[in-house]
Amino acid sequence: MQWLRRHYGAGPLHLAGLLACFAIAAYALAKVLGENGWKAILLLFAICIIAHDLIVWPVYGLADRMALRLQDRTEHRTQDRARPVVPWINHVRVPVVISILLLVMFFPLIVRLSNPYYQAVTGFNENVYFTNWLIVTGVLFAGSALAYLVRVGVAHHRGRADPSGHTP
Repeated sequence: MQWLRRHYGAGPLHLAGLLACFAIAAYALAKVLGENGWKAILLLFAICIIAHDLIVWPVYGLADRMALRLQDRTEHRTQDRARPVVPWINHVRVPVVISILLLVMFFPLIVRLSNPYYQAVTGFNENVYFTNWLIVTGVLFAGSALAYLVRVGVAHHRGRADPSGHTP
């Protein structure tokens, strides 16, 4: 056991999990390569990786830094008034990330770009996807705002909050 930790850097459970992930990835790759159109799938995968790393990552990195700066300014103003500080940044990050992931996953349906074959095969039309996405996004933000208000209420009731965002 000590030899494994010393040379591998983690325990046997970590190694088993990593090997299981590699096995699942190898199985998925074998399935993709066994189907027709695997070149198109791999090309789309490469395009998605490049688009994410060169376009999307810098955009949401910049947006996150701007939100962090806004939070820092808000915290400094709040500390001047001797009110408990409860960071709001994760209460915005979580619904934004989930909403954007849903938008990316269902983009053709949300903006009605799927082909007419979709309705013939599924029996559903695309009219509800945009509305449903907006409703889910609204519920995510409302739930996050409610959780934030509860945290602020608890911190106010206790009279202080930990700078790390955890109420004591």
